[in-house]
Amino acid sequence: MSEEIKNENTKQDEPKLVNDQPSQQEMAENTKRIQDQRNMILSLAEKSKIKNLFGKTEVVFIDEKRPTKYALELTYPGSVEASDILQHALMDNGAYSMKYIMQRAIKEVITLPHIQNIDDFWDCHTNFGEAATKVFNFLSETSEGDTQQESDQDESR
Repeated sequence: MSEEIKNENTKQDEPKLVNDQPSQQEMAENTKRIQDQRNMILSLAEKSKIKNLFGKTEVVFIDEKRPTKYALELTYPGSVEASDILQHALMDNGAYSMKYIMQRAIKEVITLPHIQNIDDFWDCHTNFGEAATKVFNFLSETSEGDTQQESDQDESR
């Protein structure tokens, strides 16, 4: 007898499932598992909240040890906007375009002094690179959030 016929005969001898639908118990267990998983997701979403940092301000000093010292007031534009600024500033070579960051920053992050044009302002002020680095650090560090503060609050509850 050939292998094909043997395999065919074996298939015919296997019992056929009369009802391949899950039992009520299996359906109930599956529903409970899905609900437990959804509850866990919702619970984690609630527990993982951090303080809303939108609008957080910080004053940074540029050229601090020189007579040309000046300050910038930075205001956090929110996580999504900060991420957008940094994402669009990332160049193909892996470096960030500080010019792009600062062009967006004068519109969305630097609230004082009121700067209309980065060229006009930094042609008359020192350390564009230091200012851009401080804006970059402010956006990226604030985006990470203050998780220590939140966990301290949780412990006191």
